[in-house]
Amino acid sequence: MHIPSILNDVIGPVMRGPSSSHSAAAVRIGQIGKELMGGELDKVTVRFDLSGSLPTTYISQGSDMGLCGGLLGFTADDARLVNYKEELQKSGLTITYINDNFGDPHPNTYNLSLRNGKEQHHMVAISLGGGMIELIAIDDVPISFYGDSHAIVIWTDSADSELLELLNDANIEHITGNNSDETICFARQETPFDGVFLEKLSSLSSVSKVRPLSPVLPILTSTKTSVPFANALELSGYADKHGITDLADLALHYESQRGNVSQEDVLAQMTDIVEILEKSIQSGLQGTDYEDRILGYQSGMYLKCEAAGTLLDLGVLNRVIPYVTALMEVKSSLGVIVAAPTAGSCGGLPGTVIAAADSMNLDRHAKVRALLAAGAIGVLVATKSTFSAEICGCQAECGVSSGMIAAAMVSMMGGNYNTSLAAASIALQNSFGMVCDPVANRVEVPCLGKNILAASNGLSAANIALAGFDHVVDFDDVVQTMDAVGRAIPHELRCTGLGGLSLTPVSQKLDQRLN
Repeated sequence: MHIPSILNDVIGPVMRGPSSSHSAAAVRIGQIGKELMGGELDKVTVRFDLSGSLPTTYISQGSDMGLCGGLLGFTADDARLVNYKEELQKSGLTITYINDNFGDPHPNTYNLSLRNGKEQHHMVAISLGGGMIELIAIDDVPISFYGDSHAIVIWTDSADSELLELLNDANIEHITGNNSDETICFARQETPFDGVFLEKLSSLSSVSKVRPLSPVLPILTSTKTSVPFANALELSGYADKHGITDLADLALHYESQRGNVSQEDVLAQMTDIVEILEKSIQSGLQGTDYEDRILGYQSGMYLKCEAAGTLLDLGVLNRVIPYVTALMEVKSSLGVIVAAPTAGSCGGLPGTVIAAADSMNLDRHAKVRALLAAGAIGVLVATKSTFSAEICGCQAECGVSSGMIAAAMVSMMGGNYNTSLAAASIALQNSFGMVCDPVANRVEVPCLGKNILAASNGLSAANIALAGFDHVVDFDDVVQTMDAVGRAIPHELRCTGLGGLSLTPVSQKLDQRLN
C-alpha cells in the first residue's frame, strides 16, 4: 500500500520538463530500467496503449525526453535533459515507440522491452501523477515498487529453501512469482543491501542473477511506515489530542513520522525547495526563451503594465500573477521547477505563497511553513484520490492546487487547522469538473490561466474562511466527491489532446507549426 509523503508526492519532485506525470515520472521509470539491466543498454522498445494518454502526448509533454534521460542515467533536474536527443545519439542507445491496442488498464502505462548484448528483460510501470510511479511487473511477474526503498531482483530456477531462508533470516520483505521460464524473487528494504549479503545470494546454485535497484524518491518507506492521520477527521482528532492548532505543525508531525526523519530534516528539505522556487521565479521574471513553446515572456509584461498604472488594483494578486506566470514560463523553457503538486500546476501554489510572503515582508521560514500546510492538504487528497489529470482532469492538478493554496494562506495568516480545512473545502468545491485540454498538446494553454485561476480561487477561499463563511461540506466528503466527478470526465478531456481546446483550429495549427 502506498502511503503519500509531502516531500515525495506533493511538494516535489525538483525537475525539468512540461509535465511531472510525463517528464519526471518517465525519468524515474527510465532510471529503474537502466538499473534492471545492470547499467548496460543497447535497445529499448516502448509500447503505449492507444486507449491511454501517452500516444498523443509522449513527445510534446516530455515522456520521450524523460524516459531517454532516465535510461541514460539522468535525474529529473539534470541540465542534459534539454539536449536529450543529442545525448541519446552519443550513447548509441536505440529507443523505438509502438502505439497499438494493448489493453492496458491504466492511461499512463509504460511497457518497456530492454536489451543488451547479453540479456533482455521486460518491465511495466505506470505514472501515478505528480511524478510518482509504480513498477507493476518484471518479466511478466507482478510486483509493486514505488521507488521509495532499496530493492533487489533475483532470477532463479526456483525459490528453494536456501534462498528463502537467507531472505527470512535477514528479515527482508519479499515476494516470488513465476513466468514460463523462471522464478523471480523481488525483495525490498529501507536501507541499502549489504555487499556480503548480495554475494551470498549470487553464490546460490539456484540463482542465475541478482540486480539491485536504487530508490528514486527522497523520502524512503519501510515495512513499519505509519502516519498519524489519513483523512481530515483523523487529523482533527490527532490535533486535539496533541494540542496542535496550526496545519503546518501537523504537516511536520505527519512527514516526520511518515519518513522516520526529524522535523528539523523536514524543515531543511522544504527550505531547500523554497530556495529553488525563489531562484526559479527570479529567472522567470528576468525572461526565458525556448523554441518549442506557445507563450513567450509575459510575466515581465505584467510587471511593466502594473508599474505604468494601467492594470486594476488587485492587491496581492498583482504580485501573485507575475510570480505564477514566471514559474510557468520557466517550466515551459525546461528550466528547474518544483512540481507542487504537479508540473502542470507548478505555478499556482509556490507563486502564491512566495508572492504573498514577499508582499507582507515575511521571511523564508514563513514560506516554508505555508508550503508545509499546503502539503498536509495534498497528502489527504493523495490518500483518497490522485494528482493525475489523465485520471481526474485538471481538477486533480490546478483544482487541488487551489485547495492547497487556500489552506496555506490561512496558515500564513495565523488561522487554525479547522479554518485551513474549511478554506480548502471551499476552493475544491469551486473546481469540480475542470477538464484538461492542452492546446497543441503543450502544457501552456489554458494551463497558465488555470494556474492563475487556482491562485485567485485559493486566495478568495482563504479570506472567506478566515471571515467565518460556512463551508457546509466537510473536506473528506469534498475529496471523495471530487474523485468521483473527476473519473466521470470523458476520456477525451483528461489530458489526451482529443477534446476541448485541443481540437480548436488554432490548436491544430500551432501543433503543426511546433512539430
